[in-house]
Amino acid sequence: MNTQLPNLGLTGILGKGGTATVYRGVQLSTGREVAVKVLESDFVKSPEDITRFVNEAKACARFKHKNIVRVYDAGEAQGIYYFVMELINGYTFAAYLARKKQIAVEDVLIILESVVEALRYAWQTYRVIHCDIKPDNLMVDADGTIKVMDLGIAKSLLTVTRESAESAEEIMGTPAYMSPDQIYDLRDIDCRSDIYALGATAYHLLTGVSLFPGKTDQQVVDSHIGASFARDPRRLAPRIPYALALILNRMLAKDRNLRYPNWETLSADIQRLYAGEPLLATPLKPGESSVGLASDL
Repeated sequence: MNTQLPNLGLTGILGKGGTATVYRGVQLSTGREVAVKVLESDFVKSPEDITRFVNEAKACARFKHKNIVRVYDAGEAQGIYYFVMELINGYTFAAYLARKKQIAVEDVLIILESVVEALRYAWQTYRVIHCDIKPDNLMVDADGTIKVMDLGIAKSLLTVTRESAESAEEIMGTPAYMSPDQIYDLRDIDCRSDIYALGATAYHLLTGVSLFPGKTDQQVVDSHIGASFARDPRRLAPRIPYALALILNRMLAKDRNLRYPNWETLSADIQRLYAGEPLLATPLKPGESSVGLASDL
């Protein structure tokens, strides 16, 4: 990248996606190694968008939780919009899944616990939701700590793109993990949307298969909001206990009023699973959840 960013030296590319490139860099004033996420230059369309985007992104710097990747700063230089973030020396669970094909139940439960704690903190403390939970946005650090990436950033991206997009396709986010709440563009969206996305993510990590594979993005979206449901995860990975399949069944309720109402109740059921105690959740009817529960297992 030719543009010079204030107080930053970029030393190499860490990754590249559809909306941004992530660089390894150094904060020149402190010598601290950082990750710098540089967004596509045509991301925002108006001065109001720029102001809102930068202000919301800087607000992410308030988050202080061991399972959340820190955002140190955000800004704009010559039409380039960027975030300065904590550098994680690890890998995403999308990359790990590509190597392992399926992730062990014990490891997925650790991921669930860590992400639930991070998102509960963000919701309880700041009323912030993520809006783009997926394996690509979950990392493990070199010391084994699970980290949620782009918390708050995804929400600010969604806000700006929704107001400037010319078509619904531009604001869809990641269809494989998207809640019906986002698809319907509900204005009072809350933490239950992230609960759904985390359920879809856990299903993928456990089975190696996304909820609705082999479909176009539009077909996947239709499956989330229609009566379609994915196979019981135990058919794809028999080691998955019934209690975990039941938790996913409830997390992935199509009607948000049938999901876990908050992070506390989800966390409580995870602890009940560990203890071998009956869950709070009960099975949903076929078609009420995006993942079914087989009766013949």
